[in-house]
Amino acid sequence: MDEDMEQEANALADEAIKKMEAEKPPAEWGEDISPSHDGGVCKKILTEGKGYAKAPKGSEVSVHYTGKLLDGTVFDSSRDRGELFKFKLGKGSVIKGWDIGVATMKKGETCLLTCRSEYAYGKAGSPPKIPADATLQFEVELFEWQAEDITNDGGVLKTELAEGEGWAKPSDGAAVTVQLVGKYNGKVFEDREVTFDYGEGSEAGVISGVERALKDMKLKEKVHLTVKPQYAFGAEGNKVFSIPPNATVEYDVSLTSFQKAKQTWDYTTAEEKKADAEKLKEKGTNYFKSSKFGLAVKLYERASELVKKSSTPKDDEEAVFKETRLALFLNLAACYLKLNDATKALQQCDEALKLDGTKVKAYFRKGQACQQLQEYEEAIEAFNEVLRLEPDNREAQAQLKQSRNMRKALVDKEKKMYASMFKKLLTEDKSANQTPSQTGSVSA
Repeated sequence: MDEDMEQEANALADEAIKKMEAEKPPAEWGEDISPSHDGGVCKKILTEGKGYAKAPKGSEVSVHYTGKLLDGTVFDSSRDRGELFKFKLGKGSVIKGWDIGVATMKKGETCLLTCRSEYAYGKAGSPPKIPADATLQFEVELFEWQAEDITNDGGVLKTELAEGEGWAKPSDGAAVTVQLVGKYNGKVFEDREVTFDYGEGSEAGVISGVERALKDMKLKEKVHLTVKPQYAFGAEGNKVFSIPPNATVEYDVSLTSFQKAKQTWDYTTAEEKKADAEKLKEKGTNYFKSSKFGLAVKLYERASELVKKSSTPKDDEEAVFKETRLALFLNLAACYLKLNDATKALQQCDEALKLDGTKVKAYFRKGQACQQLQEYEEAIEAFNEVLRLEPDNREAQAQLKQSRNMRKALVDKEKKMYASMFKKLLTEDKSANQTPSQTGSVSA
């Protein structure tokens, strides 16, 4: 019986070897570059590229290509369209075989990529031109690549130097530790490890361009950044680092570690949520008092997220959260007024008034927002509400008077503008209706 089992095992082994040999890619397809060496992606260099550099993950590559079935039928060609094809490498925007193959190419290189169906369009194919389970061949020429534009305005360009671990990335409030090496004109101006709460990097002297990059980084990932002045040291520069105004700088950034902030689903009771929301509110208020209104908004918004109204609230949540939620609406309104964003300030005031229609601060800040928006009737109405609730409120009395004066000035300005416009129209109409003798012209 043991002999029979051994014969059966040998037969299965022989069958497996024959299957592997049958699946082995032909030599003319070139080198097997698939990660698991399963013959899924093969590459044959047709024209050698220049130098040693290869396009990093996330960069925008520009290529020409011609795609064929194994019988030689062309199903697509950028050359026929006369336009380079561009895509972000390693981001899944093209078939898997391309992300693998183009990442191995040098600038100027032309190669033949052969991609089995599991690295191309799979069992479904891409009708009508690509049948199911089709192995495809692409002749690809790599022209150039650009670093990844993570701000969509060319302000911060990112090149990946070392791939990170896992999938998690920092979010607002995460405690991050990063290694920074900053350079200007090739000279290092800072080299340090720093720990801070993500979203508050400016307090640790971290430029906004670096913080923006961290948003998309994984643990242990290392990137190179080219940072334009609006995301670096701006029009003022940095005297400590000898960075002149409007300077573009470079950074190498490594995400050493991070610990995510607690999310709403991590809490077990409403009281726990409220306690942390109050801590964030207090921190935000300290930023407000220091005239750091942008940071204050971030902290207030994080606090608001913890106590926001749920679609399926627990029995005690609404009562526990009401006062904190109300204070946050009012604080955010105050911040947006300081930031001259009257529309958002008005929205926060309206949310506050939904919770408590007798809140004097909400009406007062609503009036101020309406003033900024030149909606003087609404401003007058809001300040009147303040005085209805607090008749002796001198600030509201002064703002009411100012709103009325502003309304009058606007009405006078509009009257003057329309009067001038109508005067011009009447003059043109009168001139058009005059006879030649009335205008002093002489007939020929």
